[in-house]
Parts: sequence; structure tokens; C-alpha cells
Amino acid sequence: MEKKLTAKEAARILQVEESTVRFWEKEFAEFLLIKADKGQRNRYTQENIEMFTKIRELLHTELYTIKGARRRLELDRTVGDSLGVDHNFKTTVVFMFSSILSELQEARKEADKLSREVQNLKRAKNEIEEKLWEEQSRGLLGFFRTRLRVKQIEGE
Repeated sequence: MEKKLTAKEAARILQVEESTVRFWEKEFAEFLLIKADKGQRNRYTQENIEMFTKIRELLHTELYTIKGARRRLELDRTVGDSLGVDHNFKTTVVFMFSSILSELQEARKEADKLSREVQNLKRAKNEIEEKLWEEQSRGLLGFFRTRLRVKQIEGE
């Protein structure tokens, strides 16, 4: 038997708030086809998660409105049915695309973190170079002062 997920689990997978999952459930009911037992909270199948992923993609990435996303899903369903595209294939592709996007987002976060670390290292390098230059300048100045005193003593 297929494991069904709670709204909280679905929200965690989709990286949205639980209230967003419940809102989408109402707004896109005709595409989700969620069956709940009487008196039970709705639970979501893998197919539901795949449809939620597509909805999230349309709303968050492609910036569709709710109405526009509904139209797009209807068009995809109509085209898919008329072309005979296997639903499982479509949902697999959507799920894979969503996974790739998540990995890219994680890579971007890591790149941002590394960029901040590089900036911090550059600042630290510059500070060390400044201190080294100051020390070298002090050392050279002391060296010249000593040489000047020696020459003054020798000249007397």
C-alpha cells in the first residue's frame, strides 16, 4: 500500500507553508482529486505531490496567477490526453525538474556562502598586509635611525 503524506509532510517536501498546501488543495481540487475518508484529514499520494510540485512551479517560478495556472494545467491535461502522453512520464519529468531546481537552489546558497567567505579572507589578507607593511616600515625607520646615530658618533 502506498504511503500517504500529511499536509505538514507535503509542505516540507514542497518547501512551502502548510497553509499553502491546504490553499492549493482547494484552488486546484479538480487536478488533485484527493480522496479523504470521512472524519479524517486529507492525505496526499505521490501523484498529489507531483501535481503540487507542478502548481508550485507555475506559481512561484513561472509567476502564473491562480487562474492562469488553472488554465495551464487544463491545457496540459487536454494536450497530454490528445497526444497520448503517459501521465506517469509527465509527472516523472516534473518531479525530476523540481528536484533539479532544489539542487540548484542549494548550490546557489553554497556559492553565496563561499563568496562571503572569500570576501572575508580578502579583508583579512589586506589587514595582514597593512600590518606587515607597518612593521617593515618601522623596522626600516629604526634601521636608518640606528645607522644615522652610528654615523653621527663616528663623525664626532
